[in-house]
Amino acid sequence: MKSAFRLAAAIAVLAISPAARATPSTTYWTPATTYTQPYLVPHLTYDTYFGEPGMYGVDMGLTVGVLPFETVNAEIGFDTLYGSGLVGEQALTLNGKVTLVEGKLASWQPGVSAGIFGVGFEKDLTDLNVLHATVAKTLPYIGNIGVGVYSALNDDLLVDKDGNKDATGLFLSWMGPEIPVGLPGLKKVMLAADFQSGKNALSAVGGGLYLYFTDAIDLLVGPVFFLEPELQPGKADWLFTAQVDIDFDLMPKK
Repeated sequence: MKSAFRLAAAIAVLAISPAARATPSTTYWTPATTYTQPYLVPHLTYDTYFGEPGMYGVDMGLTVGVLPFETVNAEIGFDTLYGSGLVGEQALTLNGKVTLVEGKLASWQPGVSAGIFGVGFEKDLTDLNVLHATVAKTLPYIGNIGVGVYSALNDDLLVDKDGNKDATGLFLSWMGPEIPVGLPGLKKVMLAADFQSGKNALSAVGGGLYLYFTDAIDLLVGPVFFLEPELQPGKADWLFTAQVDIDFDLMPKK
């Protein structure tokens, strides 16, 4: 039975994990951010995770804001994962989030968000269904700091290396303040890092650099270090990620 659980966990990692990190608004590796995509502004992403031992499949996704309010925002999206040499299948997962925007009720009020990612359509293969919630606050000269929790509804997929349930944990995240660059083709940079606790395939710590070519186009690069390498492709201790993000506004400016 435990061997079957380990196989299911490995498949879930390869089929779900990059999707979980991509289209939902994220800090770096985790969705531990209260940032939410603006109303009717689609966010396109192309994400890769790779290294010598192995790699995830390529993820392409779309997320868009769906509420036209200032105090409460919401986003919905989907991810399509195309298998690497490790997985030949394709997968589709959905995600969504609702956010109480920081500072809208009082100057001291943090942002608060709750959502779900990894909503798949193949039972016990892509239906990870991870609920998550985050509280975050932006501090002068420091940036945005977030703390959150997550829990998978399908705890048969989110397990430790021995096949035991490990479906709940904590998030920590940090998004640094903008650093203006002002060079031709490079407007600004931002540092980011986050952590996801647990002994499952999603447990990791990572950090890297956002390179903003414009306010709407950026490239995120850096490493992700896994807490449970045995559950990763090729039992990788870490993989490098490169993520291209593009926003475009569907509504004319008033």
